Amino acid sequence: MRLLHSIKRYAPTEEKAPHCHNDFVQLFYIHQGCGIARTEDKSILAVGGQLIWVPLNHRHHLKLLKDSCLSIIHASPNVIPYFHDEMGIISTNRLMVQVMAEIEAQDADCKKDYDSNSDIQYHYLAVFVDQLKKQSYQNDIYQSNQDIDKRLLPIIEALTLQPDIKLSLDRFAEHCGASSRTLNRLFISTFDQPFREIRQQLVMEKAWQLSRSGVAHTNIALDLGYNSLSAFSHAFNRFKQDKASHKLAKNHNPLALVQQQ
Repeated sequence: MRLLHSIKRYAPTEEKAPHCHNDFVQLFYIHQGCGIARTEDKSILAVGGQLIWVPLNHRHHLKLLKDSCLSIIHASPNVIPYFHDEMGIISTNRLMVQVMAEIEAQDADCKKDYDSNSDIQYHYLAVFVDQLKKQSYQNDIYQSNQDIDKRLLPIIEALTLQPDIKLSLDRFAEHCGASSRTLNRLFISTFDQPFREIRQQLVMEKAWQLSRSGVAHTNIALDLGYNSLSAFSHAFNRFKQDKASHKLAKNHNPLALVQQQ
């Protein structure tokens, strides 16, 4: 095996049993929804447009929330870069997002499993792998050293399926069996961030994915609940500046460079 690709869609929430792979590395690209990847000591939350890296011999399991869609890539270790000995998020660029959006769209049109041996998919994946060589292992991710409390899952599902900057914890308090204050404390204890910051980040991640797919910013602003294009543009520009600052800091960190090698 050199590289195998498949697309999976999950209507209800589904969780895979813990396992590891001894002869290939694995990548999960989230097209839509949310995946929670878990190891023995941490949980990683990945949303649309993000890529999860799983190294060799790394025990893990993946939980896909409602209405999620992802690409699963199995590859021989010599086919793609070996990013890290720990599971984590790998950066993506505009071309990678566009390629994966096209693969997902073709799969949806076919209404059946996408032929992993087809010439079209082969060329798309070749582009994806070529761009993958330019990417890096990310530390600035939604990560927790514990299991994610099940009371937070409906909120995370809502934020990833229909991101809205106006979404409030009060909407979920009764359904989750906890007050909005308790839910906010759970976000802080789980992700070291309050709900408002998590909401902002997830909405901006969705904006980033849509923007890289070619959607007009006016439409993105409306879809994400902003009252004006200027308010969205201000938030999105600040988000992009923060991402650029994180990337610059990482590139100037000697330890990070050693880990990538």
